[in-house]
Amino acid sequence: MPSDNPKEVESQKDKPGQATFPEEFTPKINEAGEIKMLLSWRAPSRPFKKKDRSYYTTIAILVVLVCLIAFLFREFLLIGVLLALAFVSYVLAFVPPHDVEYKISTQGITIGEDFYFWHLLDAFWFKNKEGNKILIIPTRIRFPGQLMLVLGSEDEEKIKKIVARFLPFVEVPIKSWMEKWTEGLQKNFPLENIHK
Repeated sequence: MPSDNPKEVESQKDKPGQATFPEEFTPKINEAGEIKMLLSWRAPSRPFKKKDRSYYTTIAILVVLVCLIAFLFREFLLIGVLLALAFVSYVLAFVPPHDVEYKISTQGITIGEDFYFWHLLDAFWFKNKEGNKILIIPTRIRFPGQLMLVLGSEDEEKIKKIVARFLPFVEVPIKSWMEKWTEGLQKNFPLENIHK
């Protein structure tokens, strides 16, 4: 039971191995000054572009071929995983995302119901994906490793000025070997018919 005596509280605080008070783990909100909403907008929760028939045909052919090869080697678990991935890619390509509210405040960023303090975020840059302009922010936590904010009709320069007050802007982001490999694969072997 906590003590009301301030001397006992001070002596408990200094002892190693003792439980510390929760206020020691909260971010330093007082240093940020008054908490203000700087910008908010509504946009889709993820980048989306309606796919044409060639996309679904290509996915189906690839899955059938790989499943046949896996069947020959009696890899039934791999077949199940491939069918599940094919279903997920179909749903993500066919079902449009719902709109969420993005908020930028002096305390952090809110995406729908999820909030991230500035000290948990690393840097930022902009990227075009699926015909949408996106603000990319890597995080210092395991999940999610990266925030993707779809700009919608918001002005990129306006958002850049606001976010640059709290995070460094990266002109050319460093890409991992996996990102370079997937971009090269998408460029050389597109899933959609590019000759329309």
